[in-house]
Parts: sequence; C-alpha cells; structure tokens
Amino acid sequence: MSRVFVAQDRALGRKVAVKVLTREVAAEVKTERFRLEIQLAARLQHPHIVPLLQSGEMHGVLYYTMPFIEGESLRSRLDRDGAMPMSDALRTLRQVASAIAYAHRQGVVHRDIKPDNVLIADEFALVTDFGVAKALSASTQEGGANLTSSGVAIGTPAYMSPEQALADPQIDHRSDIYAFGCLAYEVLTGAPPFKGKSAQATLAAHVVQLPDPIAQIRPEIPSAVAAIVMRCLEKNPSDRPDSAGELLQVFDAASSGSHGSAATPVPPAPIAAPPSRERSRTWALATLGLIVLSAGAYEVARRNQTTPRGTADLSSVAVLPLVNVGGNQTDEYFSDGMTDELSNALSKLPGLKVASRTSAYAFKGQNTDVGEIGRKLKVQTVLEGTVRRQGPRLRVAAQLTNVSDGLALWSDTYERETSDVFSVQDDIAQAIASALKVKLGSQSRTFSSDSRGTRNLAAFDNYLRGRFFLNRRGADGLRLAVAYFDSAIVRDPAFARAHAARAMAYALLPEYTDSTPQNVSALARGAAGQALAIDSSNAEAYTALGLVGVHDWRFAEAEAAYRKALGLDPQYPTAHQWYGELFFHTGRVDSSIAQIRTAIELDPLAPINASALGYALIVDRQFNAAIAELRKGIELTPTLGLHHAMLGDAYLMTRRLDQALAEFEASVRLEPELALRKGYLAHVYGQKGQTEKANAIIAQLEHRQRTRGRAGVALAVAYLGLGDHGRALTALEQAVDEHDISLFSASSLVPDPIWNPLRNEPRFQAILKRMNLAPYAKQTRSR
Repeated sequence: MSRVFVAQDRALGRKVAVKVLTREVAAEVKTERFRLEIQLAARLQHPHIVPLLQSGEMHGVLYYTMPFIEGESLRSRLDRDGAMPMSDALRTLRQVASAIAYAHRQGVVHRDIKPDNVLIADEFALVTDFGVAKALSASTQEGGANLTSSGVAIGTPAYMSPEQALADPQIDHRSDIYAFGCLAYEVLTGAPPFKGKSAQATLAAHVVQLPDPIAQIRPEIPSAVAAIVMRCLEKNPSDRPDSAGELLQVFDAASSGSHGSAATPVPPAPIAAPPSRERSRTWALATLGLIVLSAGAYEVARRNQTTPRGTADLSSVAVLPLVNVGGNQTDEYFSDGMTDELSNALSKLPGLKVASRTSAYAFKGQNTDVGEIGRKLKVQTVLEGTVRRQGPRLRVAAQLTNVSDGLALWSDTYERETSDVFSVQDDIAQAIASALKVKLGSQSRTFSSDSRGTRNLAAFDNYLRGRFFLNRRGADGLRLAVAYFDSAIVRDPAFARAHAARAMAYALLPEYTDSTPQNVSALARGAAGQALAIDSSNAEAYTALGLVGVHDWRFAEAEAAYRKALGLDPQYPTAHQWYGELFFHTGRVDSSIAQIRTAIELDPLAPINASALGYALIVDRQFNAAIAELRKGIELTPTLGLHHAMLGDAYLMTRRLDQALAEFEASVRLEPELALRKGYLAHVYGQKGQTEKANAIIAQLEHRQRTRGRAGVALAVAYLGLGDHGRALTALEQAVDEHDISLFSASSLVPDPIWNPLRNEPRFQAILKRMNLAPYAKQTRSR
C-alpha cells in the first residue's frame, strides 16, 4: 500500500523513513481524517514501538514519517536462519508482546502484526506501523475494513485472524492476539501455522483448520509458552487470552528462566475450554465459500433435508447476506443481489415474516451465534449460504437453520451456468417454500420469475449492481447507482423495479451532495412515474415520491405518497421511517414517534432509525428518552456522526453543555464535511462563552457559504449560540432562497426547540410561510 524511502531530516541531521501511499490507495483516503488518525497513533511512546513522527500531503500524495532503524526485519532474519534459538525467540516475543500490550492499553489496535512489521536492531525488537491500518480504514471514503475500490485488503493472509479474513467491521484487540500467535508460531518453529497455496486457501485454513500443536514440532518450548501460543490461535476471539498483558506475563516468566537454547519450563497457563459446537458451526458456515478455494477442503452434501421435531410452527426467517467466495470483490454486488432476491421471494409466502434487509446485513461477515441472531431479529429460522461465480459457472450453497437448537432444517447446493441465475433463484426459493410449507401448515405460493420484473439477464445484472451502490449511499454511490439503473432500463424499458430504484437514487442524492442536477426533483418524479405506469403497485416508487415531496416543500403531496406506499406494503420500514420524519418536520410529533417505532419494530438493527426516533423524542421534549435511544444507536454504529450530533442536541436542550460539546466534537471528527455539524459545534462554544472558537468556525462557514452555498442553516444555528438573532434570520433566509435541503435533512423549523428564540419574529413567520409550513406551525401544540 505504500513505497518507502530513506530521507535526510535536514533540521535534525538524521535519517528518517518516509512511507508514501500509492495513488490508488490515496485516492480513497480522506486526507484530514487520515492526518488526525496518524496524530492519535503518534502518541504511542514505548521502547519497542517505532514512533510515528508526522504525516502530510503534497500534490495529492499522502505520506507519513518514522525514524530510520538500522538493522533488519524479523522477516529477513526468519527467511535467512529459520526458527530462532530459544533464548532469542523468547526475548523477541516478550518485547513484541510488551509493545502490543502497551498499545492496546492506549486503545490502538495494530491489525497487521507480522514479521515484516517487526524490526531487529541489535538485540531489540521494535514493532512498526502501529495505528496505520486503523488510519487507512477510518479515513477511506466508506470507512470500512478494506480498501475495496482499489482491491487492497488491510492485513496479510498468513497472519489474519478468522474475523479479519471475513472483513468483520467489529475487529478488536483479539485480532492482534491471534496475529501474535501466528508470529510466535513461526519464530519458534520456522514456519507459520498455516501456509496455503493461495491467499484464499490460507484464509480458509485460518477459519476451519486446527494448527499442529507447537509442542510436537519443537518439544523444548516451555509448556506455558506452547499453551499460550495455541490459545492465541483459537478460532473464536472469546477463546483467546483476554489481553496482551496475559501474553506478557507468560513470556516474562519464560524469558527470565531461559539459559542457552532451552528454557526452564514454568507451570502452564490455563487453557480455555474448546469452542462450543454451535460457535464452530457458525464460523464454518460463514466461511463456507473460503473452503471451496482450498481443493478438497470440504464437500457439500447434496439434497440433505431433515425435519426436526417441534418445528411445525416456524413462521419467521432472516436471510443473512450470502458470502461471496469467488475471490473477486467486484462480485460482491452479485452475492448481495442474490440475498435480496431470496428475501424478496420468501416475503411472498403468506404467513411468513422475513427480517428486513438492513437488520440482516448488520451480521454480514460477523461470527454471531444463530441463537443471538434469532433473538435480535425476532426470527425462528436463519437462511445462510455462499455464492461462487467463476467464468461461466455459478455455485450456490444454502442452509436453513432453526435458531432454537442450531439444527439444519434444509440445505442444498446448486451448480449451474451463470446464465441460469434466474432458475437458480427460482429453485432455491421454491425449495425453501416447500420446506416451510410443512412448518407453516398453510398453502404457499410458488416464486415466479415475473415477480422479478424482467427476464433480461443483462438488465437484471445491471439492476443488482445499481442496488448495491444505492444501499451504500454516499454521493458517488448514488451516482453510480443511477448509471447502472439507466443501463438496466436501456436493456429492458419495461423493468419497473429499475425505474423505481432510479427514482430513489435521485430522491436521495440532494441529502448526500451539494452538487445535484438542477432538475433532480423532476428526474426523480419522472422515474417514479415511469415505474408506476408499468406497475402501479410499486411501493418503492411512491416512497421516492414522498421524499421528493418533502424536499420540494409539498407536504400534503408527500403525505399522500407515503400513505399509498404503506397501503401497498405495510411492512416497508423505509416508508414508515420517512413518513415519521415528515410528521416531525410538520410538528405532528406523536404520529412521528408512532411511525418511527413501527420502522424499528420492522427493522430493529437499522442504524438510522435510532437517530430518527431520538430526534422525534427531542422535539417532543422527551430528552432523557432521546438520550437513551441515541446511546443505543451509538452502541450499534459508533462511527456514525449523526448519532453523536443528535445526542449532542439532546444534551444541549438540557443545558449539559460539556457533554453536548463532547458529542458535537465527535460528530465533526467523524463527518467533517457536513456544515450543519460545525454549526452546532459553534453554537455550543457560543453558549459556553468560548466566542473565539465559535467565531473561528463561523468564519469557515461564511467562507463556505460565499464559495459553495448550502451553509445557511449551519450559520443560523451558530449565530444563535452567540445570541445574534438578526444574522441567524438572514442566514435562514439565504437557505430558503437556495432551497437548502439541510432545512429538512437534520433540522426542523416547526418543532425544534433550538429555533424558539426566533419564533415570534415576523421574519421567521415569513420563512415558514415561504416553505409552506405556516399551517403546521399554527396547529402544533405547545409544550
């Protein structure tokens, strides 16, 4: 991911290492966020950690610097000499463990512990690049664990923990402990625990194969060291040592007792109980596809059906994201699309409740017990599986599991030509429908290709690609989604679902970028109209019309569209959420809370719902309840700045200014490009009497307003913090002139308490009238 240069620091007369990110990686990185993350990592000061000195950017090139260490890497030494002498090995591992333990206490996880990142200078081991993987991950455009657009994964297959191999977004310090176990295994034996013929085979081995006991390979290893290394290599994170401090204790004892090539044995550390059968089953199923890539690693049983006793009343299912195992990350859209189509098919079974897409995708790539999934999603069965698309061949494996006992109700494997994707989907849906008929004890429909909306394979493939980017949101994602939906429509102009999805992408675009087509509302309305002309029962098209109506301040029209959508699909959580937001924008807070709670019931793990409900409770003056909901949202998705901003708003309304300040600072740190976040931060600074800080932010916002526009609402909020009502009203009037979408994306003029100082001003009443909000303001009950 980088090129490394040796440079001369002229100021201090020393050599430094300059690591320059490749342009492919740098293109995905948000410069300011990367700089802030590097600053955090630079705080690490430890004898066995190579410190980060600084980071910078020049002409689009990102770099960071470190001291130049005279010596060699542990990788070079192992390649040259093989396994290290015991005393050297124990000393080196003790020093690496101490570095990891210190970093973890500071809240920094390395995520790429390997011999290449351990430098040997004389007899001292120094770990390099602490915090860099986190900086890259946190500063990418999507903030994910992988730099997917450039195809570069953070981590090294030979040392990746099972959860890291699965791109689990919740990776924690135990991934470093696993990597340390791999490194220790290689230092002590001369080879890593798993070494496949390909990266995929190696990753598969990490997940499903047990390493040979290290004591059998090198019997003179102290028993406590052998035990702790094998515990580090447990598949389930909870079965590994709790902290690197535990590693340090064992290596401290072993190093102090070592003389010559062998070490005096010390009492073995307690070995954790082996992982439960259920946890092992979950890991194996989640990585079924990885095993395909290792020849002979597994063979899926075909037509294996069982019907355990006591399952006749099963009536709910969650379709977990099918695992893409073809080795090509660009096929992720296809596996996700297959997942969505199966969920769509199952939703047509009468009497069967299907968990929402957003909540099911919360478990993507995670090692979660099916019982826990059932509890969180309130379902009785879980459908899991893998998709492998390679050349002209398609392989899909699926399994339906009873969450109460973890037993398989049905499983099968389908191998077809890629061109037969429609028939594969039909067969899987029909098989599951047949399996569930017995459980449901009722008549069920067969799944027809007609419900897919097209028989054109190219149109459907482009539609799946578009949905993939639509679900990712973001300005770039929505624009790509529109392009793919356009391609689908060219191939099949009668594809109603593509028209409706195109309408959704256009409707959402103003909420994610300042640069939208001037006629974006007309484009969204046109696409929705085309969808409804083909299929008048398309709820998604009506939902898009509802959002466009809100953006255009045509609230009665928006309400009618949402009502129509919910009449067609009462189980559509997005329509409930957006309808609830319409209600709080127009001051009907009780109805808002009811709609959003319905959305949460249908989609309990959707991150945005916590913010929607939290804000509805704020405008209803239920501040403590709002704080509780927003804390749940932060627990669910701690990196979503909106949750922190809403929580800061709740604290602001209750005059807990220090807590409000901390939350608004967090929201700006997570989403620095959003003007409204900075406006609230300036507001709190003003309320706390820190006018210099408030004015500094206001100066930035004023510059943005002059050069780019769409900062009026943020400026109004900031001015109110300083008590400057006149400038606040002027800024709001500018926002109305621009038809600034942030008037509704994260603020509500009718019920929001922050606007109370302006409510009696004639200019404010004129603003409400211009926005068609005056009638709603009159009927809003005071609190």
